[in-house]
Amino acid sequence: MTRTFAAILGGLKDVVFGRLTWLAILNLIVALTLTIAAATALIRYVVPLIPDGAGWLANVSMAGEFVASVAVAVLAIALSPAISMVVGGLLFDVAAERVEKKIGAPKARAVPLHEGVLNGVRIALPALLLNLVAIPLYFIPGINALTFYTLNGYLMAREYSTITATRHMSYAEAVALRKRNRLSVFLVGLACSVIPFFAPLVGASAMTRLVHSARAGA
Repeated sequence: MTRTFAAILGGLKDVVFGRLTWLAILNLIVALTLTIAAATALIRYVVPLIPDGAGWLANVSMAGEFVASVAVAVLAIALSPAISMVVGGLLFDVAAERVEKKIGAPKARAVPLHEGVLNGVRIALPALLLNLVAIPLYFIPGINALTFYTLNGYLMAREYSTITATRHMSYAEAVALRKRNRLSVFLVGLACSVIPFFAPLVGASAMTRLVHSARAGA
């Protein structure tokens, strides 16, 4: 467990005080802008579709608009990991390469831009679909936080570890490495899920450290 927490701490340091700070800020600005834009569009164009009424119908209409606004806020929260992961997918390999240089890891193969985009989509689509399916649970206090962090922690752990490992090994070897270290991988993903707008950069750093540490100890 020591190397797991060391990897998480190293990832946070790289983002807050290290060589990934500017990439993290870029990811935050773009992902947050897209999330706010999506939520604003829903509030502006969907909520007004609720018809107005007179008398008691006016109260029903007001209640409907309030519920719709809350639903939009919940939807924005549900979308935030997926949006951040799409943007972060473009930066993931750049960040991983910087961390590899810092820790003295072997040089990885060059990852083309289109593959970086594909990686972002591969991570984001399951996150988007499963978060949309889980939206009803996000309205239940207590259950919402547990569902959000566990679900996205699992998704981030699975994909970040695979993408990191396949920079140096085959896909099958990457999956085998992930399974041998499933608890450590999940804890890194869980830490990333707590900070979704910084998750791809923290994940790139922490998973790079964890994967190379696991390979060395294998």
